Amino acid sequence: MYRIYDCLATQHDIVLVLVAIAIGLGGIHTAFNLYARACMGRLQQRFAWLFLTGVVTGGGIWATHFIAMLAYDPVLPVGYEPVLTATSLVIAIGATMFGFSIASVAGPHLLLSRLVGGLVVGLGISAMHFTGMMAMSVPGVISWHMDIVIAAILMGAVFGMISLWLAGPARTPKQKLLGKVNLTIAVATMHFSAMGALIVTPDPTVPVPAQLISQQYLAIGVAIVAALLIAIGFVTALVDRQMRAHINNRMHILGDSAIEALVLTQNGRIIDVNESFLRLTGTKQHDVIDQDFLARWLPETPLAFQQGNLNYVETSLRLENQKELPVEVIRREIPADDIADDTTIFGLRDLRERYAAEKHIRFLAEHDSLTKLLNRTTFNDRLSEALQESDETGVPTTVMCVDFDHFKELNDSFGHIAGDHALRELGERLGKLISDELTIARVGGDEFVVLLHHQNRTNPNSIKTHTQEVAQKILDCIALPIFINQENRAKLSASIGVAHYPQDGADAESILFHADLAMYRVKQSGGNDVVFYSSEMDEEYRFKRQLASNLRVALENEQLELYYQPQCHADDKEIQSFEALLRWKDAELGQVPPGRFIPIAEETGLIIPLGEWVLRTACFEAAGWDKPLGIGVNLSAVQLQKHELPEVVAAILEESGLDPKRLELEVTETALIHNPARSMKILSDIKKLGVRIAMDDFGTGYSSLATLQNFPVDRIKIDQSFVTKLVGNAQAGAIVRAVINLSRDLALDVIAEGVETDEQANFLTDHDCRAVQGYMFGHPRPISDYAHIVHPQTPAPETAPEPAKSGKKPANRHSGIETV
Repeated sequence: MYRIYDCLATQHDIVLVLVAIAIGLGGIHTAFNLYARACMGRLQQRFAWLFLTGVVTGGGIWATHFIAMLAYDPVLPVGYEPVLTATSLVIAIGATMFGFSIASVAGPHLLLSRLVGGLVVGLGISAMHFTGMMAMSVPGVISWHMDIVIAAILMGAVFGMISLWLAGPARTPKQKLLGKVNLTIAVATMHFSAMGALIVTPDPTVPVPAQLISQQYLAIGVAIVAALLIAIGFVTALVDRQMRAHINNRMHILGDSAIEALVLTQNGRIIDVNESFLRLTGTKQHDVIDQDFLARWLPETPLAFQQGNLNYVETSLRLENQKELPVEVIRREIPADDIADDTTIFGLRDLRERYAAEKHIRFLAEHDSLTKLLNRTTFNDRLSEALQESDETGVPTTVMCVDFDHFKELNDSFGHIAGDHALRELGERLGKLISDELTIARVGGDEFVVLLHHQNRTNPNSIKTHTQEVAQKILDCIALPIFINQENRAKLSASIGVAHYPQDGADAESILFHADLAMYRVKQSGGNDVVFYSSEMDEEYRFKRQLASNLRVALENEQLELYYQPQCHADDKEIQSFEALLRWKDAELGQVPPGRFIPIAEETGLIIPLGEWVLRTACFEAAGWDKPLGIGVNLSAVQLQKHELPEVVAAILEESGLDPKRLELEVTETALIHNPARSMKILSDIKKLGVRIAMDDFGTGYSSLATLQNFPVDRIKIDQSFVTKLVGNAQAGAIVRAVINLSRDLALDVIAEGVETDEQANFLTDHDCRAVQGYMFGHPRPISDYAHIVHPQTPAPETAPEPAKSGKKPANRHSGIETV
């Protein structure tokens, strides 16, 4: 070590040593810039850049060596043999070019290729050095300390290997700096260590060839070669860098303008990203460069995508703290060109908004938009799954149909906005009851369905108890008052029908149908209750369906008929008018009471054509009477809600030619309160035609006094329920007297229904009720039995059917069509 130091300190010109090091640094600096460029692009371009790298690196090292040789003073005159000097330059260029070429090879043995390439460069430096030393000629004998020679060669080889290992592809400033520093150390340590091993023994007898290159000429030549090579390499690298920077800048602008995140990789490692990727991941560019992109950011991608056999995938982007972000990734391979090596570009798009939109769309498709509960389609799917599970486990499944009582009245009273508000609030309440065993859905209007899983319950009593408990929770939930406005709160109730699978049905359709039947049974009983399905309900439904079908056929085939009941003057029993009453005798079922088929007609909508047929038939019949008696026709609640009713009445009067004053339309208080405003408008329009309006069943409905005040009524009919109790019931008598007095004070006509005895007739006559109707004065009969009344010239029948000794008028309170 001392010998090396002594040689450097005493036998070298320090200025020239520093110049040599500076030239070496310049050449090596330019060389690594060229090497970085040689590591990318197409194969033919790589060869060109590697050749230039070898020329600049070898020439720079050769120049460094010979300038350092010029700095060495052996005390003897020195000359240089031209062929060996040129050979040393060729060795330097060839070795460095070959070494850098090996190091630039990418593949599975990347580290090995860099180490081998560095070894070749290190050994090439040694070969160039000793070849150059062989070119030196002095009048003396040259010998070596072989231990120092070996150490010098080893140091050059080791630092050469370290240089290309740390430099890698020389893409980052850090990689380039490490490569330059270690290669400079390799050149310097190898050269000056080897010079320390040199021993020159003067010997005048040693001949010196005449064709030697003097130190002056060598200095000029070395300076020219070094300057040209370094300048060529520097200018070439500078031009290429500027061109690449321009292209990269344009690509960066283009990439940063993209909404999608873009990542460029080579050999799986990131070489560039755009701003969208940095924003998406919350990172800085220097943090992600040279990372293994798929392993670090997309570890869950399938193998086919990683190998390039699949170009699209939806996966998760791994962020910091193990957070994951849903993304879609597109992979595109970019072949090598004159500028860059084979590159893979990944385009990433954040899927959070799309997933949220898809989730919202699925929610809208599966849920009711008003209540946020499940809709009919989704419920049916859940029901099918539940029935399949029930088949597998043997545990029954329960379905409930829930319908709010009098919900239409809430809409009519406060408007549909209030109704929607009520449904929203009820939906929110019911939604809080939903659990793993309870599913609730809205299937339309104010109709809801419930699916109840009994889990491990198999005992029938336990299942029934569980069902009743759940149903009661639903009833209690619905019964809470609902805020409508500052002045009003609505309190609803519900009717719940229950059916069990498989006990009450073999499939989803039958279970729902039977639960619906049970719910309608609750409705018919007044609501606010729970009813379990039974087979009798199905029989009743089938009977109603048959009845509705037969009634439709009877209407189409004119198999219906009207009976007429007299309405008489109380004093002389003279008939003043008739009330038309519908009768139906079915070929299969026999005589069907109106109280049986009228409600079914209202449920099925047949009441509209049926009521029009009754009105038309009665008007045409009355128009043909010789005696202009009045004719009374009942209107149902459904008819009274049809805006076109006044036009229908007017058309029938015109077609039949009946004087409007002879027609009296009877309506019930119950029919009027469904929609008071609409009823008022319709009755007012009918009244303008000259038709009389009678209030039927007065006293049995709602707010009778308000009804008389607000509606255009001409006559009041005292309900038979009061007339029947006249004898022996002081309260009934008081009510009848009050109604008669009220009618007189309001200048309204009054008629009592259901008069059957002399005591009843006498009471009414004594209290100034001048019109009566009942079995005492005549039964409902075909008009032919009253032909002598309506056609006075027709003789009276010799015999007439005996009037019933007693009988009550079974009026149908659900319909305006009389059911006597």
